[in-house]
Amino acid sequence: MSRIMARAEQRMARNRQRYQHLLHEYGARPVTEGALTVEHLLRGNRGVPAALTDTSFVHPGQGLQFLGTTSCQEMVKLATLPEQVFWYILLDTLPTDDELRDFQEDLRSRATVPDYAWAVLEALPVEMHPMSQLQVVTNALEGESQFRPRYQAGMPRQEHWRWMLEDGLDLLARLHQVAAAIYRRRFLNAMPLAPDLTLDWTAQFVQMLGIDDSNGLLTAYMRQYVITHADHEAANASANTAAIINSTMATMASTLVGTFAALSGPLHGMANQDALGFLEGVLKHFGRLPTLPEAESYLENFIAAGGILSGFGHAQLRDLDARFVVLTDFLDRTPEIARRHEVIACMRLFAEIGPGVLKKFPKIANPHPNIDFGSGAVLYGLGMTQRTFFTVLFCISRMWGVIAQAVRARAELRPIIRPLSYTLDMVEAAAVQGPETLRPYFTV
Repeated sequence: MSRIMARAEQRMARNRQRYQHLLHEYGARPVTEGALTVEHLLRGNRGVPAALTDTSFVHPGQGLQFLGTTSCQEMVKLATLPEQVFWYILLDTLPTDDELRDFQEDLRSRATVPDYAWAVLEALPVEMHPMSQLQVVTNALEGESQFRPRYQAGMPRQEHWRWMLEDGLDLLARLHQVAAAIYRRRFLNAMPLAPDLTLDWTAQFVQMLGIDDSNGLLTAYMRQYVITHADHEAANASANTAAIINSTMATMASTLVGTFAALSGPLHGMANQDALGFLEGVLKHFGRLPTLPEAESYLENFIAAGGILSGFGHAQLRDLDARFVVLTDFLDRTPEIARRHEVIACMRLFAEIGPGVLKKFPKIANPHPNIDFGSGAVLYGLGMTQRTFFTVLFCISRMWGVIAQAVRARAELRPIIRPLSYTLDMVEAAAVQGPETLRPYFTV
């Protein structure tokens, strides 16, 4: 038994005991102070506590907090590798050096992608969107699931988490290979490269891309990128989709396919592509990097004309995104990156002047940049210029958190997720006549 499985055995038992105690001892206690309003329902359930995870919390002012307590800025100081962060959000503690080496060796032992999965990839049109290719091959890897046959054989509920974790570790060890192969076939017309198993997970990925990274900057940035995108609580579109799918006892592969489908939507996983497009438009308009007054005037006119500045604001955040702070700290430590492409300098300029300009428009609730405003520009500057691949990077980063959340949920014996659904007539009746008018709908 690997060390991560042995440690998880103890941790999951404690989590299950705590979860079941809260459910049975305090199940009828309220957890919110205000009432559910019409606006909550008609505005995408904004502000409604309808998801549960211990892996992270997004504070409206302080941003992403791993395990609900560790800030994003602190996390990237405590951990430099996604493997460490996964261990942390799964087991509530950082791995020792020996545990990290054992975990990495465990992943290496799972690295063989079955031949049929490669055959599925080769059967797809090369010009198909990289996200679609990733979803298809991930779905094919469902055939490797160890969870499904055991579930069908009547496995006890207390064992579900174990085989979700086994499947999850297999996918962590393989999907970065699939992603790199998609990049090479779609953009380089080249064959896949086998992973160098002497490297850590992120270094393997960059090596398999085949992008020149002789100075190590892309690898260093990708380690941070994966960490800052690995988890973002459970109510965003991809994490919430994953939680619902996995609660049905679907396999981890099926869960990730749903996660990736949610991320493929322009309103969720494509903001950094749109932000990069905005920055390129600025540089094309001026033919150079604009001055500060020019940038302010350009942005004000852009917003006044109805333009949407992707990468600014956030559904949950009401202040500067801590992940963006981590990104700019990285750029400050590696100034040679900014010199590689003018688009990075343009991004820093608009991140600086953006809040002041956007505050002139009262309807904009959060005038601060988030991680998406900067991540695409940095990737572009480091040589990954194919923006339709950016969301694939998001997917193979977010899967670390999705897998950790699913394992913890199954260990706690959580039920299938099934909230109530109203019709618009019911909402209108409750709003006009009072919520008591809905009682006949729920009287048996």
